[in-house]
Amino acid sequence: MHRPISEKRKGDLDQVFIRNFVIFIVLLLSCAGLLTYNLVIGDRELDKTDDLVLHTHDVITEAEQLSTLIEGMLAAQRGYLITADDGFLEEYETKKAGVSEHVAALSELTIDDPSQQSRLDEIRSYFTDFSKQLEERAQLIEPTPEYAAIKDQDLVNTLKDVEKIDNLKDNIVRINSSVLQEAYTQLNERVSSLDNKKSQYLKTLLFSVLTGTILLLVFNGFLLKVQRKRSQAEENLKETEERFALAVEGTEDGIFDWDVKNDKVFYSGQFFGMLGYERKGYTGEVEDFKELIHPEDIENVWFCVEQYLGGQLSEFHQVFRMKHKSGRWIWIQSRAKALFDKSGKAYRMVGAHTDVTHTVREKDKLKAEKDQAQEANMAKSEFLAHMSHEIRTPLTAISGIAEILEKTKDDMDDKKKKLVHTLSSSTESLKDLVNDILDFSKIESGELELDEEIFSLSEVFENVISMMSLKASEKGVSFVFEYNELKQSDFYGDAKRIRQILINLVNNAIKFTEEGGVTIKAEIEDRAGHDYLRIDVADTGIGIVPENFDLVFERFRQADSSVSRKYGGTGLGLPISRNLARIMGGDIFLSSEAGKGSTFTVLLPMKIEAKGQIIPDNELNNKLTDKIRAAISDEQKILVVEDYEGNVLVLGYLLEEIGADFDVAGTGIEALKLWNANHYDIILMDIQMPEMDGFTATHEIRRIEKQRKLERTPIIGMTAHALVGDKDKCIEAGMDAYLPKPIVEEDLKKEILKFIKKGQKRAA
Repeated sequence: MHRPISEKRKGDLDQVFIRNFVIFIVLLLSCAGLLTYNLVIGDRELDKTDDLVLHTHDVITEAEQLSTLIEGMLAAQRGYLITADDGFLEEYETKKAGVSEHVAALSELTIDDPSQQSRLDEIRSYFTDFSKQLEERAQLIEPTPEYAAIKDQDLVNTLKDVEKIDNLKDNIVRINSSVLQEAYTQLNERVSSLDNKKSQYLKTLLFSVLTGTILLLVFNGFLLKVQRKRSQAEENLKETEERFALAVEGTEDGIFDWDVKNDKVFYSGQFFGMLGYERKGYTGEVEDFKELIHPEDIENVWFCVEQYLGGQLSEFHQVFRMKHKSGRWIWIQSRAKALFDKSGKAYRMVGAHTDVTHTVREKDKLKAEKDQAQEANMAKSEFLAHMSHEIRTPLTAISGIAEILEKTKDDMDDKKKKLVHTLSSSTESLKDLVNDILDFSKIESGELELDEEIFSLSEVFENVISMMSLKASEKGVSFVFEYNELKQSDFYGDAKRIRQILINLVNNAIKFTEEGGVTIKAEIEDRAGHDYLRIDVADTGIGIVPENFDLVFERFRQADSSVSRKYGGTGLGLPISRNLARIMGGDIFLSSEAGKGSTFTVLLPMKIEAKGQIIPDNELNNKLTDKIRAAISDEQKILVVEDYEGNVLVLGYLLEEIGADFDVAGTGIEALKLWNANHYDIILMDIQMPEMDGFTATHEIRRIEKQRKLERTPIIGMTAHALVGDKDKCIEAGMDAYLPKPIVEEDLKKEILKFIKKGQKRAA
């Protein structure tokens, strides 16, 4: 089956020796080859550099002769002019031809040097002019030995020609000197380079000889070391085998070694020991293992084994049940690694079994606890939804009645006005509490959505001032809101949520301030090139110690329990405000000192837009009422489906105010009967009602419309649940819009106006 450990160890040592020997020979040959290569390349470099030195020397020789030939040309012509000897004329022509030859030779020698070529081009140009001037002078002045024959004017012209010829000669000599200077510079550099390369060549040769010698010495040392290691390894093999055997027997894991080709398996004693059998390690069949696997698991386990051995799986890792000697089933985790031959066929598989029964049971227990927690969470959500409905339904009526009384309080005496004011403020407090709880639920679930649009910050700030200044005045503290910088700007964002953040922060500042006052300052702050809306809410209240800064932003927590007892509050306002700011891309920061007050800073990234027309809330509400009255006709009718009498009373008052005719249905069944008997332009549909809820009634209306091919009736859902997903449920049920309770008068009027206008367009 499997070879003894000693045989494997010896084989491994032989393989290591052969591998290292081959590596060393390859290294030695590589060094020899590198040495040969460096010598050949070095010799070539020396020859090349030497050729360059000779080449530069030729350039210098040619250039030096060029200057001599130019001087010779000038001297030969002068001799000819003075003596009229034709021998000077022949000498002149010879030297002229020599100049052309040397210039051509220089051009060929410096063909790869653009600067030298440029100089030679200049020499050719000057030489052409030089030759021309000499020859013209020879034609003007006849050769004579007596200078007296030259006329005065001819003498003047001759002197001018001499000056011009000398200038041309000087230019040729000057440029030729530049050619020589650069050639001498190159000669010095190349001679220096030749010396360096000779030195480097010698160093390389010495280094290569030294390296070869060291490698030979290392190789001899390697052979001696391998021999010693082999002897030492053979002495330690027996001890290693005994240690391995003890490790296999002592581990809690069961080891198996499967010879796939011969279908023989070595099982350690612990392999069966964990199953309750008292056996020592032995070699058996695969069937010994398969017979103990649970019948429900055997097919899947063996399928994975075949997939792994076939190469379809990258690893073998399975958890299954095996039968204990006592008859019970225990959970086993099996991990194994296979060895494959060159053709990719497995010939050996070694692995370990671990008893994971306790782990599996704990996992099942955790799953059951998780399921139980999810059920409890669902029950909590259902309870919250139910309580929301039960609270918000009467709250809608209370809130509506409070708003109606607020509108008519001018006719009341002071006592009744105070009662109405108390009713309104208490209603608002209760609405804020319910909304905070619902907002926190939406934030926790990650489903709170922003309603962003262009709005006026001035309007939002004025709204906060109107609400909070009275509260500050009642408590006897000063209240200042500075926003002069922002009076002429509109912003893009969620005005409702910004107002909510401000009300929470200002309300807290007033609540915790006994003396002094509250100051709010709003401005634009530039941060890394981006505009941010910065609002500082500062108070002179009780303050907060630094170690409690994070605590005040935790839900249902306050910095001190005594604060909650004295000032009240749920501890939700600040956590919700910070979460809202972060959802908008900003944040809220705190700076405070105990006994000296606190400053909460709101930072929100905002887009500044051109200022639009600002319409106050009360004026907007009046305009909506006027628009609806102008748009609605006597033939148009609204159906109110609501089972709570208080809400019917409030909705009826609002509909009468806008001049709308309406009917009332207390259940979904009654709503269907009225809808079948009458044509309604809009249906205000409550969700939770006895006998038939609003969802079912809406489904039935849409079904009948489709069946009879009737025109779609706009249905506005009204729900006191107002939790995450309620809006989507209303739309999925076939409703056209959604209003959470308590109903906001302005929102209701907007929806009614929208569907009245749509109905008029369809009729047109």
